Amino acid sequence: MKNRLLTILLLLCACVCSAQNTVLLTPQQANDRVSGYISEGNYSALGRELPALREAIVPQLLQLADALVAYYEGRHAESNALIEGLAQYEKELGAGVITSMQNIAYYNALAMEEYAKAGEYLRAVAQSGDEAQRQTIAYFQKWMEAMAGQKVVKIKPSKRDREFTIENRKVGDGSHIMVEARSGKQSVDMIFDTGCCYANCITAEAAERLGVKVVLEELPIDGVAGSDKVKVGILPKMKIGDVVIRNASFFILDKIVDDPSVGKIEAVLGTHILRALGEMQIDTQEGKVTLPSKKSEAPEQRNLSFHTGNYGIEIAFNGAKMVVHLDTGANNSHLSTLFYNQHRVMVDSSAASRATITRSGVGGGEKVEIMKVPGIALDVAGKTIVFNPISVYTRGGGSSWYGVMGADFLLGAGRVTLDLEKMYLRIE
Repeated sequence: MKNRLLTILLLLCACVCSAQNTVLLTPQQANDRVSGYISEGNYSALGRELPALREAIVPQLLQLADALVAYYEGRHAESNALIEGLAQYEKELGAGVITSMQNIAYYNALAMEEYAKAGEYLRAVAQSGDEAQRQTIAYFQKWMEAMAGQKVVKIKPSKRDREFTIENRKVGDGSHIMVEARSGKQSVDMIFDTGCCYANCITAEAAERLGVKVVLEELPIDGVAGSDKVKVGILPKMKIGDVVIRNASFFILDKIVDDPSVGKIEAVLGTHILRALGEMQIDTQEGKVTLPSKKSEAPEQRNLSFHTGNYGIEIAFNGAKMVVHLDTGANNSHLSTLFYNQHRVMVDSSAASRATITRSGVGGGEKVEIMKVPGIALDVAGKTIVFNPISVYTRGGGSSWYGVMGADFLLGAGRVTLDLEKMYLRIE
């Protein structure tokens, strides 16, 4: 059937080739496919197929697709340059699409710490929103204004390798990966958290102890089980091992988590810093992270992706590709209800135990129903990782991700190279 279809299409029209198979598409089919991926938010498939479809795509759709793929792949400056050029296609794309892309541009600017520019994008988004949206955006504009007046985060350069210690700290039925940060004579233990975006987090008590300077008194943020209001502050200088970090920004909260079983957590080291660190050679067996003076060769294919400030990693189960949240602040990896809905028969027929758990985080806790499924093999970064067991959420924990790769994944992998700037993770 496939060969017959190929023959017919070759005889009838000029076509383009799909990147995933040898079926040739008409220009109309190619434009429909790209539009479909954009509507679904499936930028992974869009990025894979777009090179082979480029010649058939109408200019406005091609520029829109290029901007979204660049955003997804963490090429923030390139994405925003393309978004700026979309204004010429407002008639073809529609005002709603242009506004949505201004929102994407905001996240790109935020990742690059271009706070003044991020505020401009927010103003454009606010014009089309309702009163509640405008009120929320007004808070975020105040945040951008406060940060625009500060120096951006800087990692002091060095001609030699630098390193800092990480500790595997048992928490409940899992672990946190901890690092110690120092400011003057004071110190604080921080969770190494690739799931904490926009800024680091710290308790009010620890912030005062370390000398964090408050630059904004109130900002509403969303957490695991709701919203909270925080202050925003800047720590002029701190050290992690022999790495000097200047102008780290923090969300200041009364509590990081509200779960006695987790113990006292005073601070979280988030992607605000981890991205700035560049290449990190993480050795959980030796308990250290090395920042090499000579950078490794990055793989041709980026396997990390960017989603509104968070980072995803593409994995595969039985050959089916899916994107999960790279969140080392989570004790244990899990698969979400999206995974369960697609693989319900396999999960339900496994020798899985059922339980109800509470996820803790900013905003409180959330109860979710899970099944602990033994022996699920996932392909992660070119390696087969067997989770025995892994929790599959069957109800609750709503997410657009297919799951989470947590601290247990990083600890089990042993030696990993992670670079949130070049957007790759490699298991050594």
